[in-house]
Amino acid sequence: NKVALCFLIAIQSVAAFTSKLSVASFSVSNRGRNGAATAIASALEEIPEADADPFDAYAPGSSLVYKELTPGSGDPCEKGDVLTVSYTGRLLRGAGKNMIDSNEAWTFKHQGGNVMPGFDEGLKGAKAGSKRIIKIPPAKAYGSSGRGNMIPPNSDLEFEIEVTEIFSGIRGEIRLFGDDRAIRLVAIVALLAIIPKIPFLH
Repeated sequence: NKVALCFLIAIQSVAAFTSKLSVASFSVSNRGRNGAATAIASALEEIPEADADPFDAYAPGSSLVYKELTPGSGDPCEKGDVLTVSYTGRLLRGAGKNMIDSNEAWTFKHQGGNVMPGFDEGLKGAKAGSKRIIKIPPAKAYGSSGRGNMIPPNSDLEFEIEVTEIFSGIRGEIRLFGDDRAIRLVAIVALLAIIPKIPFLH
């Protein structure tokens, strides 16, 4: 009986130890899983979110942005170059876009101070064949004054512009002056030079 009692006590002690060991093992394992989960969550939080596209994220009054649809070719335009462009202008109002102006062949001097600041700025570095969509805030468009009944004060504008030609130097000045007018002017100068040499006019 004593032997049986000792054997029974031994079995109970082993069972109790095993139970405690299992609880301890589960606790350590559970802490490990929780620690791993916490570390993963922390790492995920530290990953920076991808920045939104400034063009798509444009809001009224934001900074000027543009999207290059076609890169074009050749040398980029520089200050003083003469550009010929085709464009369509729209008034941005929430989700709506009302067309306000368009031109299939308009010529102007780049950064010459004779066009809307945002229109000019949005074409910096453009090449012949470049096509861009430019979103212009009021400060670089018509500001608080607007433009007649077509463009209310403090309006954001969008222009889709294609650069068809770029001219530099004297070629640009001739283009800006007008090819036809330049030809007529040369003809007049030549005629004035010939007239004094005609005998019967003396």
